[in-house]
Amino acid sequence: MNRGTYRLRVLSPLLVSALAACDVNIGSEVMSAETGERTIQVTGSGAVAGEPDLATLDLGVAVEAGTVAEAREAAATAMAAVLGSLRENDVAEEDMQTTNLGIHPQYDYGEGQRTLRGYVVSNTVRVKVRRLEALGEVIDDAADAGGDRIVINSIQFMIDDTTPLQTQARKLAVKDAEEKARTLAETSGATLGEPLTITESTFFQGPPSPFQAEEAFADAARTSTPVLPGELTVTVTVIVVYQID
Repeated sequence: MNRGTYRLRVLSPLLVSALAACDVNIGSEVMSAETGERTIQVTGSGAVAGEPDLATLDLGVAVEAGTVAEAREAAATAMAAVLGSLRENDVAEEDMQTTNLGIHPQYDYGEGQRTLRGYVVSNTVRVKVRRLEALGEVIDDAADAGGDRIVINSIQFMIDDTTPLQTQARKLAVKDAEEKARTLAETSGATLGEPLTITESTFFQGPPSPFQAEEAFADAARTSTPVLPGELTVTVTVIVVYQID
């Protein structure tokens, strides 16, 4: 039985957050081989679920006032209070990053005319919360600090290091592919040989965002915001080409 010549190439995996309600596709070609041999191609998959240990929040403030100076000052004050609440909840400085700062004029329209009403100043940060048991409190305290000016855009759950889950899912996917290939080869009277090429794709899928928009924080009575991290599923799919005799 002739053996193919192997060339090993591994592309670094791209990790992607959120997992709230989105998939991330990572492709990497593991092996390539010379053509011209009798082959059989199969697809195998493996999935492993894990509990998220990290949440990412996009939150901030938005203030409308008659002048830019008034709106900017009010937004700066509100944002300073929000950031202070995050620090008090042990969110590290390196886990807070400004993602948007905007100043936009606001107009009223009527009778064919446009009238300047004022300006909106918005300031948004992306925050990593590493203590998921405190996530509800982090959200509530930020909402209290920002008051009616708070804006909470999204929440995503992630696993900080998915390498162990990827390794498990990869083994399951390769095993699944091998079992399929062996069954097909034996059924067709062929002998299964070496794998010639393996192409891998990895998907990360998380639960949807578990809380409503910012209006939910307006109640005067303090009720802790429920947060449900759910599970993150790592799925690896491999396409394997085997040599057959």
